[in-house]
Amino acid sequence: MSVPRAFAFRVDLPREASVVEADLPDLTTTGREISEDALHIAPPKALWTKVAKPVPGMLVTGTLAPENRARFLLRVPRDWNGRLVVAAASGITDESTYDLYFSDFLLSKGYAFAATDKGVRRALLDGDTVVMPMTPESSVRRWPGRLETLAATARALLLRRRGAEPSRVYAVGLSNGGFLARRAAEMGFVDGAVDVSGVMWRADKGNLLRELPALLRAVSKEPWDQDALARAGFPRVDAKWKPLADLYKLVYWESSLGVFVSDLDPSYSGALEDYDLDSRPQVLAAIREFENTGDLKAPLISISGRHDYLIACAGHAEAYRDLVRSRGKSDLHRLIFEDDAAHIDTNADAFPFVTPLMPRAHAAFDELVAWVEKTPAATAPSSRRPR
Repeated sequence: MSVPRAFAFRVDLPREASVVEADLPDLTTTGREISEDALHIAPPKALWTKVAKPVPGMLVTGTLAPENRARFLLRVPRDWNGRLVVAAASGITDESTYDLYFSDFLLSKGYAFAATDKGVRRALLDGDTVVMPMTPESSVRRWPGRLETLAATARALLLRRRGAEPSRVYAVGLSNGGFLARRAAEMGFVDGAVDVSGVMWRADKGNLLRELPALLRAVSKEPWDQDALARAGFPRVDAKWKPLADLYKLVYWESSLGVFVSDLDPSYSGALEDYDLDSRPQVLAAIREFENTGDLKAPLISISGRHDYLIACAGHAEAYRDLVRSRGKSDLHRLIFEDDAAHIDTNADAFPFVTPLMPRAHAAFDELVAWVEKTPAATAPSSRRPR
C-alpha cells in the first residue's frame, strides 16, 4: 500500500474533554525527552536555543472545546511577561512540534506559549507507512477556527490562573502552521504574526493541489524536466541541490498531495500526478471557504527559503506578498528571503549548505514585537533582506 493511499483511510477517533494542569520546575526541553515531531523541523543541535536557566511555571494540556478533537498545550512561566504566543502544528505533527523551534526561545523571554495539533491524528502502521485518518473533523477547513479557539482558550486560562488576560497575543507557525499564522493576522484575533515557509491557500492561485501534480509529472523520468519545474515556480535543480530535491520527492510530494486530495476531494480515484484542480469545481469552492485573503488586520513578517522544494516561492511567498499588495495592506507585511534555505531546517543536518531559518524566525519575532509595541528591536541578522 502506498503512503498516499494509507493517508486516505477514514476512521473516526472520538475524543473526550480533557484539561490537566501541573506546576513544573522547568517548562523548557532542557533535561527532558524531546519529541520526534519537535526534532522533525529543528535545525542542527548547535543552533538550538541556549536556555540559561530553568523556566518554572504552569503546564496545561488537554483538548479544545467544544469538539474536543484538537489537543493543545499551554506553558506559562512563573515570571510571565504578560504576553501570549499561539501556534498550530506545521503538518501532520502534534502540539509538541515547536518545542525546539519556538517554545524554548519564547519561554526564556517570559512569554506564555500555546500550541495545538489542529485536530490531526496519525499513527505508524509499520516501518514506513503512516496512517492519518481522514475525517471531516481533521480537515484543513477546520484549522483556522481551531487556532482561534486556542487563542481564546489560552486567554481564558491565563485570566483564571494568573488574574489577567495577555496584553498582546502573537501567532507563529511553519509550513501549514505558517498558513494559519497568516490567517490569524487576516482574521484579526492576534496583534501580529510570523510565518516561516508559509503555505498559501488560494483557489485562483498556484497552491499545492496544482503544484504537486506538476512536480510529479516533471520528475517522472530522468533527467527531470527543468522547464516544467520552472513553470511550477521552482528553482532550477542543479547538481548541488539535486540530492535535496530527491529527498523531497521521496518523502513529501506524493504524500502531501495524498493528504489534501483525500481531505478535499475524497471521491477522486485517479493517479495523483494526473490531478487537475481546475476541473474540480467543488474543490475550488471548498478552498474558498478557508483561503488566504491578504486583507491583513495585524502586522505580519514572512520568511521563505529560495530552495524550498515543497512550496515554491513564486506560488506562495511571492504570491502572498502580491495578494497583500492587491488589498492595499503592504504596510502591514514584511517578506524576508534566504537564498540557501529549504522548507525545514532539519535538512541542514544532511546537507550542510542549507541555511536554517530558525535564527531568522527568532530575530523576526523580536522585530515583530518591536513593530507592534513600538519599542527598539532586538539585533536582527545583518543579511536580512525585506522585499
